[in-house]
Amino acid sequence: MKLAIVTPFVQRSAIGRVNAAVADQLAARGHEVQIIRSESVDDPQAPLHPTSLPCRHWSKVDLAALARQVDLAIVNVGDNYLFHGGIFPVLEQVPSLGVFHDFYIYNLFSGWLFDKQLDWKVHDGEIEAVYGPQALDAARAARSGELDMGGIAKVIPMTEWVARRCAGALSHADFYRERLEAVCAGPVGMIPLCGPARPGGPAPARKRKELVVLTLGVMNANKCVAEVIQAIAASDTLKDSVRYRLVGAILDSERERLTALADELGFTGLSIEGAVDDDAFEAAMADADIITCLRRPVLEGASGSVIDGMLSGRPTIVCDAGFYGEQPDDLVCKIKPEVDVAELTATLERLAADPAARRKMGEKARAYALDALGPQRYAEGLEAAARETIDALPLLAVGQRMGWRLAQLGIDRDHPGTDRLSAALTRLFATAAEPQTAI
Repeated sequence: MKLAIVTPFVQRSAIGRVNAAVADQLAARGHEVQIIRSESVDDPQAPLHPTSLPCRHWSKVDLAALARQVDLAIVNVGDNYLFHGGIFPVLEQVPSLGVFHDFYIYNLFSGWLFDKQLDWKVHDGEIEAVYGPQALDAARAARSGELDMGGIAKVIPMTEWVARRCAGALSHADFYRERLEAVCAGPVGMIPLCGPARPGGPAPARKRKELVVLTLGVMNANKCVAEVIQAIAASDTLKDSVRYRLVGAILDSERERLTALADELGFTGLSIEGAVDDDAFEAAMADADIITCLRRPVLEGASGSVIDGMLSGRPTIVCDAGFYGEQPDDLVCKIKPEVDVAELTATLERLAADPAARRKMGEKARAYALDALGPQRYAEGLEAAARETIDALPLLAVGQRMGWRLAQLGIDRDHPGTDRLSAALTRLFATAAEPQTAI
């Protein structure tokens, strides 16, 4: 196959890191692969993930020509418009398999509106087109700030807004797959997100009694860092022994809020380190005893931080919701989605008191992640999904033309003849795809 991998590719993008490894795997499997960078603006100074494959920014690509040169674009969809703003020109011109890393993409939608200088009428109109007129109240509440992220995620996450533009779609967990199936005309599947291998091994021996708890990645408000601080401060044992490291990009306002909270609670072990390079990131994981990867609400389709935690061989605390709740119970420590501070304190105390149990869970999680969540397994699933989507393209093209003709005749999708026609076309293409026996 001739494939274009559409992905952010600057080094600070975790999705880019995954796709660098996956693209190499696909090329090794005999496919012709090129990388199309999807950052909304091309920053020539930004360091990129290393690759030997052709790599261009979308703004430097003749997309009409690309559509003739490749069999399919594999478009990675995430919630950060600065990283994913370039997917929209590709989706308009190149048949695409959408890979949905995030379940909640309302921020991507908002970034698109702002970049195109579109007003509230377009905001409400797009939401109505996807979710129907019953969603207009939620649309108004979302743009006015009356509806928080959790409320938006429940009613208008905008997953479907992008999925309906795709010829095929993949989720990274089962909990939002139905949203893709409801609007994507082509094949829809699920493959677990992969993580390129990280160094593993036991936590380091400490010169003094100390426990290192680590939270990784961008310190968004839904990561429950404040609750972790409160949980540690609520226990005399933890408060005196835990060093809590935050390793990842953080806004100054969030840094100030968390620092003030720790000071108020008398917790002196908070270390806010901000964004770091990959070597420092791996060193932080190697230094950790426990990793927390909490979300309230769950907005991601999957979490690279959880996979990194498993690959590092560290016990990882997660919420029992969404992608996190779908992980095997014996490989992560699950707490209720509400992130109750008392429950979190008890979980941390239990792990702190039993180094052998921490080591056992970490080793088991790492073995599982190396086998089931590696780039090779992911590339195999992506390869199968790409072939299925390519095979479906002729049927989708005929269906689109037929749908346009039926609309001209005033026949809508609810007409009983529409289902019969769809079934007939499916049988026709299934028969055409069957191997022919020589006579």
